[in-house]
Amino acid sequence: MRCQLERVLARHCGPVLMGVKPSAMFPLPSWLGEYRCDLLTLYGLRYVVLKRSAGNRLAFVYRRDLLTSTLSNPAAQSALAELAYPLGGSAETLLGCLARRVFIEPGFPHEAGFFLGYPPEDVLGFIRNKGMGFKLCGQWKVYGDEKKALALFAEYARCKDCLLDRLETYGTILENGRPFFTAV
Repeated sequence: MRCQLERVLARHCGPVLMGVKPSAMFPLPSWLGEYRCDLLTLYGLRYVVLKRSAGNRLAFVYRRDLLTSTLSNPAAQSALAELAYPLGGSAETLLGCLARRVFIEPGFPHEAGFFLGYPPEDVLGFIRNKGMGFKLCGQWKVYGDEKKALALFAEYARCKDCLLDRLETYGTILENGRPFFTAV
């Protein structure tokens, strides 16, 4: 079961595990019971379910320090304040607000991009342009610096591939019972 969890984490959270991205969001497989989430602390991650419906769960996995730093960006702070997020709130407080908005919004609250570490200009561009008129589409729609986005896309892919390769070679992303990678 741990190997399956590690495969899910490598695929969806590789950059988070390796400390280059603050968080990831993905549908949580039904076989991964709540009790298995204790393993996430072994990898230095925290976890919250943003939404539950008809047996499905939307997982948000994060590194608290990186998420706190990401959400302290002035552009993100300003946009979140306009949406009634409490300025100066902890990462968990802000995540609680996001979870409420995920639950009540008819669509999906696009400010989630701030939480996922997307460049603020891209999140704001997406919101303003309703997802249209982007310069580049990869892991998110890019409205700002294309070069920076391409470099991030490549870095995120490298992290995922590194962990999947390690899993294929050693059967685990751990080394001597501890993560082999170090967060930057």
